[in-house]
Amino acid sequence: MAVQPESLPPPSSIRSIQRASHLFPRLLLLLVISVYILYFANLTLVRYAAFESRALDMGNLNQAVWNTQQGRWFHLTNQPGTVNRLSLHVEPILLPISWLYWIHPGPETLLVLQATVVALGALPLYLLARLKLRHEWIALAVAVAYLLNPSIQAANWLEFHPVTLAPTFLLATFYFLFRGNNWLYALFALLATSCKEEIGLLVFMIGGYATLALRRVRLGLITMVAALAWSIFAVFVVQNFFAAGNIHWGRYAYLGDTPLQMATTLLTQPDVILAQLRAASASGYLALLLLPVGFTALLAPEILLLALPSLAINLLADFPPMHQVDTLIYAAPIVPFVMVASVLGIARLSRWSQGWRWPNSQPITLSAAAVLLLAGALVAQVRYGYTPVGGNHRTFAIDDHDRAAAALIAAIPPDAKVSAQDRLNPHVSGRETVYIFPRIDDADTIFVDVTGPAWPQHPNDLKTTIDQLRADGFGIAAASDGYLLLSKQATTTTLPAEFYPADFYSAWRRPDYQPADATSLLEVDGRLRLLDYAVEADAHGELVVKLYWQALQPISDDVRIYIAYTDRDSAILQESQFYPPVASLWYPTSQWLPGEPVLVQTLPWRLEEDYFVLMVGAYLDEDGWANGNRLPLTAIDPTLPLLENDSVARLDGLRRLDDGTWQSGALVESEPADRLNVTFGDEILLEGATLEQQAVSPGENLEFSLHWRAIQPPIFDYAVFAHLLDADGAKVAQLDWQPQDAIGRLPATAWIVDQPVVDSQSIPLPAQLPAGTYRLIVGLYNWQNGVRVATNGPDAGADDAVTVAVIEVK
Repeated sequence: MAVQPESLPPPSSIRSIQRASHLFPRLLLLLVISVYILYFANLTLVRYAAFESRALDMGNLNQAVWNTQQGRWFHLTNQPGTVNRLSLHVEPILLPISWLYWIHPGPETLLVLQATVVALGALPLYLLARLKLRHEWIALAVAVAYLLNPSIQAANWLEFHPVTLAPTFLLATFYFLFRGNNWLYALFALLATSCKEEIGLLVFMIGGYATLALRRVRLGLITMVAALAWSIFAVFVVQNFFAAGNIHWGRYAYLGDTPLQMATTLLTQPDVILAQLRAASASGYLALLLLPVGFTALLAPEILLLALPSLAINLLADFPPMHQVDTLIYAAPIVPFVMVASVLGIARLSRWSQGWRWPNSQPITLSAAAVLLLAGALVAQVRYGYTPVGGNHRTFAIDDHDRAAAALIAAIPPDAKVSAQDRLNPHVSGRETVYIFPRIDDADTIFVDVTGPAWPQHPNDLKTTIDQLRADGFGIAAASDGYLLLSKQATTTTLPAEFYPADFYSAWRRPDYQPADATSLLEVDGRLRLLDYAVEADAHGELVVKLYWQALQPISDDVRIYIAYTDRDSAILQESQFYPPVASLWYPTSQWLPGEPVLVQTLPWRLEEDYFVLMVGAYLDEDGWANGNRLPLTAIDPTLPLLENDSVARLDGLRRLDDGTWQSGALVESEPADRLNVTFGDEILLEGATLEQQAVSPGENLEFSLHWRAIQPPIFDYAVFAHLLDADGAKVAQLDWQPQDAIGRLPATAWIVDQPVVDSQSIPLPAQLPAGTYRLIVGLYNWQNGVRVATNGPDAGADDAVTVAVIEVK
């Protein structure tokens, strides 16, 4: 039936509906861009305020921009061996950026600017996708995929770098190239090349694409000549003038000593190049670049080839950080080419689909490609992204320690020449002269935090350096919560009775601390008491152990705390002999107030293992632990085992969970499957055994658990044996070991009377073991002379061995 004319909506209504259908995705795009700006600006600002930024590069760039705004263009003292940022990178865009310092001179300006510019990259990409795909919603999907890209987010998250702005300018360059707007194309190409010396090579490739693919020869050739000339000028003229060449050439030294030799190797020794690409995991690198667009960029490989300069710079570098896709800045300039390739690839697929013979092939194909792109973007975000659902998401909080630093920074005169530690450096870098501590030179002010990692110094060296500076005339201008502000103008150069102002020790004094459990853990020689402990992962996923101690009386000696992480067999993974808790250096026990809780905290450590055993002890003198000057421990917690002649307490076994936190390996009591009643000497009772399976196959592991209990304190660290015997009593497999429980190695002398010890082991069976019935016997022996411990009881067997199980080998 034909539709009556009066049933059609009026033309004005149709136009309104069409405008609304176009307006809604555009409003959503602006919303998504705004959310990105707010989120990443806040994320990076909080990270900076929490003192997580570093001297390299936040301190460097802030100082260079600050000095440029003051008329000293690109002046830099923060980097050893240079006085100008141009010796490191040629980034003319810092000049107009410095004008923003008239509004607010500080890193906060750089971080907000970076989040804004990065987010605005979604706009030219959206316009390009709409131009090529003629679909508002799919164009929106492409823009969202860009903002979800982990490489873009990583560069945005990692402080401020001018090169992080380049992707936005490159995307705009592409858009105006396809739109035919030569002036805006040239403007954004110029902005892109001003972000870093190497970006000119990418613009050179875009010019080549304009020449060869788009047949815009004049525009393309001008672009190629200008961009290549700029990069050559920046690297071989500017950097040679300020630093005798690009300092990063060393990353390619395996190719040759000079750029010419490197180029020759590239052209004549493909085996060297292939070996480097394998070492850099080039295939995985490319896969991570393509995943966020669902690999749709492969449909336009000619666009991907335009990124070859950056791909070569990254993958051919003998510098592993440059092979990272989702954690650093190096992959960010490649992302625009991946995104544009995705757009053109989907457009190409759409054109192909017009010839397919099934209905609605083109819209279905476009929709499927958009779904694939968004799926890749979401998978990449969950695995590697920096939003709250992303695998690289990190949260930071500003605490009292950070606020104490901010208060001291406010007291530093603006014309002071400052040497400050790595994480403090960016916050004082807005001045003509600033150094990374321990570089002093002509600095008249020193700012350090003694509570954390002392990079690039060892904590012991930091203490020595500060002592020497005070002896050389630096006085204490201020001190708070472990921070020291030293100045040549301060008068307190002699060591006071308390050594430092009282506020300095608030980093370790915890007068209001209340342990979760009223029962303490152990005492040290009647001098110290361990109240409690906590095992945590810091914001970077590194292991931190906090021990809460209390002095029982005034202590004249400086008792040092020993902390060790071991594996199950007591092999040392990390110990405080190498990396001491700083409280021992700066707030020694001779200054502790009796009864007041004190925090002794380990410095962060990236432990590769997913399980460790926490050990603690105490000793006198710097080398007292190794030299036997250990202090005796007394367990207050009746379940706490003491080892090595009561000098070490085994506090816990900790397992890393999937979220990076650590879970206690608290012992769980279990009953044996098969009860036994055998005593060894008059010290140890074997209560039973548990077999995981009664029938096994050759080559498998025979897994079993022995249930022990000390009935008197064992006087010797006995070893355990387990023998598998055939029907004739011949030994076909055996295992010998030191006893252990679910946490780790537990020598018999550390067993606590009447506390069960469940020891789980496995014996590898020979691959050619004949089928049949076998007996598993166990016993204890003196490992020094091999003599077995005598057995008694109804289940005791011959030769001081006990049959704990009979198994069938299939």
